[in-house]
This record gives sequence, C-alpha cells and structure tokens, in this order.
Amino acid sequence: MRQLLVILFCVIGIGVLEGTRQLVRWSRERRRDELKRRLEAVAGDRSGAGATLLRRDRLAATPWLDALLRHVPLAIRAEKLLSQADSRLTVAQLFSLTALALCAGVAVAAVLRLGLLLGVMFGLASTAVPYLLLVLARTSRSRKLSEQLPEALDMMSRSLRAGHALTSAFQIVATEMPDPVSIEFGRAFESQRLGLPVHSAIVQMTERAPGNRDLKIFAVSAVIQRETGGNLAEILGNIAETIRARYRFYGKLRALTAEGRASGIILGALPILMALILRIVNPTYFLVLLSPTGQLILAFAAGMWLIGVVWLVMLTRVDI
Repeated sequence: MRQLLVILFCVIGIGVLEGTRQLVRWSRERRRDELKRRLEAVAGDRSGAGATLLRRDRLAATPWLDALLRHVPLAIRAEKLLSQADSRLTVAQLFSLTALALCAGVAVAAVLRLGLLLGVMFGLASTAVPYLLLVLARTSRSRKLSEQLPEALDMMSRSLRAGHALTSAFQIVATEMPDPVSIEFGRAFESQRLGLPVHSAIVQMTERAPGNRDLKIFAVSAVIQRETGGNLAEILGNIAETIRARYRFYGKLRALTAEGRASGIILGALPILMALILRIVNPTYFLVLLSPTGQLILAFAAGMWLIGVVWLVMLTRVDI
C-alpha cells in the first residue's frame, strides 16, 4: 500500500511539474498570438487574420461530430461558457477532459479504498473540475476587464472629444489597451465592420462577460445615448470615475472581510485534509467507515460539510 502511494505521489508530482511548464508555455504563446491577432485585425488585414478576433462557434474539430453536438443543448451551453472564458478548447475537448477527470477520480478513490458509494461520489465530483476551472477563468477575465475599463473609457472619451466616431474609439482601445479589454473592443469593432449594428455589438460584449456590472453600465449608457442623444464623451468620463470609486470601496471591503474568508477556507479544507492524512498514516482507522452504515455516515457528513461551507460563504458576503 505504501509503495503504491509513493508511486502515485511521484506520478502526481511529475504531472504537476509538467502541467506547470505547459501552462507557462501556453500563457506566453497565447499572449503573443493574441497581440498578433489584435494588431492584424485593427491594422486593416481583412483577408487574413483580421476576422480571427471573432471566435468561431466550433464544437468539434471533426465536421460530423460538430454537426452532432449542435443538437445537444448541453454542448451549446458549454460552447457559451468557453466563449465567456475566452478558451481555445472545443466542446469535444472539454467533454474529453471531463471523462478523463471522471476516470482519475475513480482511480484515486480505488487507490484510497474509499468504497463504492464514496468512489462514485468522488468520481462525479471530479467531473466538475474542468468546468470549475473555466468558471474561474471567466471570473478572472471579467475582473481584469473591469480593472482596465476605466482607462479604456477615458481613452474613448478623449477620442470622442477629438472628433472621432464611437467605432473609431473602439479601434483605438483595441490597438492601445492590453488584453482582455482590447480583445472585447476589437471584437465589437470587427462586428460592426462586418455589418452588425453598433448597439448590438455593444450588447454582445456584455453577453461575453456575464455578471460584469461595469461593462453593463457602459453598454446601457452607450445604447441610451445613441437613442436620445447627449454628450457621450462626458458620460464615459463620469462612468470611468464611478467605476474607480467602486473599486476603491470594494478594495476596502475585501480587506475588512479577509479574516472571515481565510477562516472559511481553512475550516472548509480541514476535514478533507485530515481525512486524507489519517487514511495514509493509519489506513485501518477508517475501516469501520467503509461498511454500508459507515458510508451512509460519511455521506451525511459530506452533506453537512457542504451546508457549512455555504453558510461560511454567506457569512462573508456583504449585501450592498
């Protein structure tokens, strides 16, 4: 048993190191490719890579599998999540990663001898890992977008005061600002250049960043201004200052609630870590819980743990 655990930990360590190396390499290549696509798109290369800013709804690399997945509602929702996270994965690749996560979860449960019920629960929980990573990537991208939006709005305001059109301001943001705000405004510029109305292109920006209130404020203001008129440059400047004030306030709020969030993370992870440590150090300690009655007790304990985690999250959340 100990030799098997040593081999498992060695394989996991090698996998983590290799995964980290590939992640760093992918991050560097992605930044370079995104910069190249953005510059080519806004520089007027309409026949080449200019249209690559608009993400193609590709569900699979194989045509017949792509056509098959288009009739699956879950695949359509997965494609929307991939688009919001700005991931280059296809839906078929995401489903393959989900199947691999399921097999890995079942294998780990079998090595640890957690029993049939806990093994199935552990395997099903492992399938959520790829989607959780995508949600985290979407959240991180939305947060970066909000952080960069005030500077982008100030740049658009100066462009409008100089006499440029709104679409030209989009192009300036796409060329001057970093990712991801440059990508979003570049996509909006490309969309309207291909015939989509400007207000529809702005609305599509909010759909690619759901839950981003700052971008929704800009979208609503821009759409209303196009219908009713007004000084859009002044409006954008006021929105930028409002977003900055909100970020200063939320920064203070996160600092005040940091202790509660740290306590919640520690209390939530402590039962799982202690169970794994005891299972490795003293394998016979949990034998009584591998019986059918013991598995029911563990399932009840897992449910209570989940309720406790949700409760801790609600305690650290402040209603404004």
